[in-house]
Amino acid sequence: MPQRILGIDLGSWSAKAVLIESSFRGFKVEAAQEVPIPDGAADSKNERRISALKVLMGEGKLKADLVVAAISGEQATTRFVTLPFSDPKKIDQIIEGELADNLPFPIEEAVFAHTMIDKLPDGSSMNLAAAAPKPKVQAILETLKAGGVDPRFLGVDVLELYDLYTHLLKEDASKAEAPTVAAPDASTFIQPIPGGPPDARLIVDIGHERTLVNAASERGIAHVRVIRTGGRDITAAIQEAYGIDWMDAEGGKHEDGMVASARHPAPTDQAQRMSDVVAKALQPLVRELRRTIQSIRGEKRVRVARLDLVGGGSKIRNLANYLAEQLNVPVAQGLAVEQHVEPFCEAPRRPAYACALAYALRPVHEGPSAVVELRTGDLAFTGRLEHLRKRAPMMAASAGVLVALALVNVAAQYRVVSTRESAIDREFCNITKAIVGREICEPSVALSVVKEPTSEFGAFKLPERSAFRVAAELSALVPKELKVKVDEMDITSDKARVSGESDSFDAVDSLVTAYAADPCFTEIKKGKLQKKGDGSGVEFQLTMNLECSQ
Repeated sequence: MPQRILGIDLGSWSAKAVLIESSFRGFKVEAAQEVPIPDGAADSKNERRISALKVLMGEGKLKADLVVAAISGEQATTRFVTLPFSDPKKIDQIIEGELADNLPFPIEEAVFAHTMIDKLPDGSSMNLAAAAPKPKVQAILETLKAGGVDPRFLGVDVLELYDLYTHLLKEDASKAEAPTVAAPDASTFIQPIPGGPPDARLIVDIGHERTLVNAASERGIAHVRVIRTGGRDITAAIQEAYGIDWMDAEGGKHEDGMVASARHPAPTDQAQRMSDVVAKALQPLVRELRRTIQSIRGEKRVRVARLDLVGGGSKIRNLANYLAEQLNVPVAQGLAVEQHVEPFCEAPRRPAYACALAYALRPVHEGPSAVVELRTGDLAFTGRLEHLRKRAPMMAASAGVLVALALVNVAAQYRVVSTRESAIDREFCNITKAIVGREICEPSVALSVVKEPTSEFGAFKLPERSAFRVAAELSALVPKELKVKVDEMDITSDKARVSGESDSFDAVDSLVTAYAADPCFTEIKKGKLQKKGDGSGVEFQLTMNLECSQ
């Protein structure tokens, strides 16, 4: 079922939102909107941000199933923690202690989360953890809620950029500007080595006041940093150099801002002057980016193969080529990001939606992820309960319909079973008629008749052991080696008398022994026992009780 996800980026210059529809086939951007944060000395900046957010959400075009937002990377602390094991339960038990010694605030006053980035061959693991003071997290949630937003997920903005890599930039094959001259510090360029660290994209989001840096690879996030410089510094430099007000300087930056490079020199003196002003304002950013790349090189976890520029401040003309020469690393504009919001905004503002788009992509992530969730504990998302309350009447009606359908199904099944039961009863009556000669439809009565059948002499129980059967058993018990001739058997309900001849008295004793071995014949007594007149044998007579059922 398609899901509508809204990413909210509450920046320092504007509030931005990207709405996507996610399905099993992928995702599609449905809307992208931006509302500048108004100027005003009377209201605090937070109040102005809430006002902008209310305007953004008040248009009614951004209805979503869930919302994703993020706290500033400056308000959070991120740490890469290597542990000698990879068991998630063990990591959960020890991570708090590992973080406690590395945070600038007490762990007891923090909201923290972690995720495993990589399982190493030796059984250890690389984990990424983020923590922020609880009051800071509460403050951003209250601001968002005051503006009409209750985010399901709350991450850290610099970490969330990783979703741009996994969904868009990883497969982006757009042309990157290559270095053309030796950079001031060529050590930033890392040559690929067979069997060396994997390639990574350095995502650089140049915002109004800050620049977010995320080194992303197939193994996850390798490095993150927040640099306290951005497009505002360029505007301030233009304002000072040209002696104009802030708004004119901001307009001049967007219309005429450029920075020259060896491959693309300034075409006019005016352009060269603007380039000098912009280049001077960019020096802190270039210096910190160079340090970042050198730090990544020292860690040896990944190789920075390319920089991808996003963010509103990345639209300075020729910036990619300029940075490629300064850093000695290929640099490209993040066109894959811009293309997804192209139908909804003008070209100069498309890169500014990078964070909002990254937030919206978080729930549809399918590959390795290194994002963390700060809505934990008593700050956990509860909006789902409100959502259920609102939908309770509709859910109750749906439940009623399901119950009605279930009752109809039960009635139909009962009718089918009743019909089959009647057919079985009819067949049972027919069977009893064929067996006992009359139709009996009650199972208990039929069973009784079968066990105690009647005859033409009246109702009586047929004996289970007839005289014929007793005679047969007595005959079968005569040992084959004995020479015995039975002349007469007189069998009643409880006694039997056997008369006959044998060749010796010993043979008669053996016959008695054979009969006594059967528990059905007891108290065996010898009656008439004498030799025949001609001396050819012995005449005998035996009597016995019949113990087994007759």
